[in-house]
Amino acid sequence: MLNPMSTAEVVRAVGAVLEASAAGRSDDEYRRGQTLSAFSVCRHLAAEEAGRRELAEWLEEASAPILAGRGEEPLSATQPEEAGARLASLMEELRAADDDASREALRELRGVLHELCDREIAILAAAA
Repeated sequence: MLNPMSTAEVVRAVGAVLEASAAGRSDDEYRRGQTLSAFSVCRHLAAEEAGRRELAEWLEEASAPILAGRGEEPLSATQPEEAGARLASLMEELRAADDDASREALRELRGVLHELCDREIAILAAAA
């Protein structure tokens, strides 16, 4: 029985085909450019997919103290699609409260989100 490929492996495989196609001699520079662009997208999507779990686990851990301070359950690394809505709602609540503790929690949460962006950029840069 064959082992199924992960999403990242499939995207990398498609990207490799696109890269090979673009490496061939072609008189159509526009088509070659489009193929190289598709390869770049595949490479970055593969990197994002490969790093998704690591980022979700990091975000769960890094945001847990802030959420706990508000009496909320931590984010779930197994359901990362819920993180954005939960954190946006929390940020809205913290802004509305406008007290010292809420401003500090908002500052901490912004720091977590800034670090999350830095980590994702590092994952994408490593794919280049």
